[in-house]
Amino acid sequence: MTPSRLLLPVLVALACVAPASHAQTAAQARAADAGRVTRVSPANMHLDRLRPGTATWLVYMHGAPGTGLSRAMLATSEVKRERVDGADAWVIEQHWEDETGTMHVARTVHAAADLATLSQTSSWKRPTASITTTVVPREGRGTIDGELPDAARERMQAGFATMKDGWWFNWHSDLALLPLLPYEKGGTLRVHLFDVGMPAPMDVDYTVVGERTLRGADGSEYACWLVETESGRPGSGNFQRFWIDKARRVVVKEEDVFNGQYRSKMLLAVPAVVEFPLPEAKKPQ
Repeated sequence: MTPSRLLLPVLVALACVAPASHAQTAAQARAADAGRVTRVSPANMHLDRLRPGTATWLVYMHGAPGTGLSRAMLATSEVKRERVDGADAWVIEQHWEDETGTMHVARTVHAAADLATLSQTSSWKRPTASITTTVVPREGRGTIDGELPDAARERMQAGFATMKDGWWFNWHSDLALLPLLPYEKGGTLRVHLFDVGMPAPMDVDYTVVGERTLRGADGSEYACWLVETESGRPGSGNFQRFWIDKARRVVVKEEDVFNGQYRSKMLLAVPAVVEFPLPEAKKPQ
């Protein structure tokens, strides 16, 4: 796919001001925090910090500096508080768009009391195929519509039955929910999580490897926890790193490394939503 030519609002232009290299800081943090593991549950998450609102991240793939960008897209997440089937709930609606149009949408309903996933409908549009999944975790059931290789379909269907086996963190809502974890405890936070497509929920470790202060182009400062995970595959060489603003409880920046390439996510200063849509064209008489 050719790089997107997107016209974007002003980005939160970020500059890391910590002097030590990431590798040094991460190694020092791991050594200092050896044995410090906190198992995350709804009881120690900052559920009170979740707020209604809309945010957009610029997401793009890239290699080494100067090698160009590819697969640029805008990922917009809207968080709402609603009554769903008579219950108090948080609803997270995602809309991902690239130069070809809408490529991903999702609506996830979380219980307000503990963020358990009550339901989720998610669609992906690929160049070769499209797929839509709908799940009801408490009943351990789901549906799959669209073209999918047999092995992937079987793995996904097998995972549906495991959804009702206790509380888990919904990985699909990570940009909205990860900032609620108790990073102030330091060390490693062990999260029991699941996403549609996985064979079963699993434990994934998120380690607070340091702190960073990011400065925006407008002079704003973001005092962040620097958090790292190997995405449930220790030793694979794949990493996700998050810069999570302490005061605002928001993911300001994410940098993923997998299969020898990078994927970055940068929070935009304002959400990329159209406030004044073009009027519909008049039909000829």
